[in-house]
Amino acid sequence: MTKLISAVPNISEGRDVAFIEGVRKQLEDVPGLVLMDVARDQARNRTIFSFMGAKEAVFQGGFVLYENAIKYIDMRRHEGAYPRIGAVDIFPFVAIRPSSLEEAIKWANEFGYEVGNRFSVPVYLAGDAAKYPMRRELESIRSGEYEGFAAKMQDAAWKPDFGPDIFPPERGATMISARLPLVNLKLYLTSNDEEAAKWAAKVLSGLSNGLPDVRLYPGIDHKLNLAFINVTVRNYTATPLYRVFEAIRTELRRFGTNIRSVEAVGLVPQSALVDSALHYLHISHFTDDHVLETRMEHIFHQSMANITQ
Repeated sequence: MTKLISAVPNISEGRDVAFIEGVRKQLEDVPGLVLMDVARDQARNRTIFSFMGAKEAVFQGGFVLYENAIKYIDMRRHEGAYPRIGAVDIFPFVAIRPSSLEEAIKWANEFGYEVGNRFSVPVYLAGDAAKYPMRRELESIRSGEYEGFAAKMQDAAWKPDFGPDIFPPERGATMISARLPLVNLKLYLTSNDEEAAKWAAKVLSGLSNGLPDVRLYPGIDHKLNLAFINVTVRNYTATPLYRVFEAIRTELRRFGTNIRSVEAVGLVPQSALVDSALHYLHISHFTDDHVLETRMEHIFHQSMANITQ
């Protein structure tokens, strides 16, 4: 069976619609690559692409993305409400059934080597692909952000895994990681109280005593005049979405504000939504087999297996 792994690269451009659509078209033209989603965020000036396929297709799509981003994005002029270190900030390989996390780690190493050589960009292996504990957390690598990265690279502890040892200011550095599926959400508040968003992010981000494997990034959308919180849940089985939402609401109440609306940034695993639905609907003795799409998927795969026997 062909191994399929998803890639969810983030580039530091979310405002130029023509550029993003041009990249989308090139990715759609890569043989064997399935482009699943393109999520553009103007406030963060960042776009998340989601695509999947066999290794050759995913690697080719990745090379297309790096080539376009590095050629177009000049990090010396980049501004956005999100920590970043380069034109392609992060390129995660996500293990999806039937592929394993170990396979995603192998892909990340092979791809990282190629990116460093082809595009002369410093590459840091992160997440489950990290070779050093201090590089497992994205926040640790992003600390100091783009503006402080040239000085950071002068420390021998921050020598890149692949690519040049000197920081290229026009393209920055990049992270290439391996992980399980995560959830990215953007929560708009009912007010423009950015302090409320900052407080919730401070006390709930799981860097010390917050929610495990949860990161919150506060900001304000000047166009809507609303504060927002970008939420990343790295392990939704350990920390369910409903627990994250209730914790955020609790912290926001002290400021007299709440969650107004929620946007999904990229794709969300079905089981993460089902888990929260079960919590709020109080359904008991429920399993994945009660989900219509899950049952259909099982029947389809069983039918295909019988045909090929």
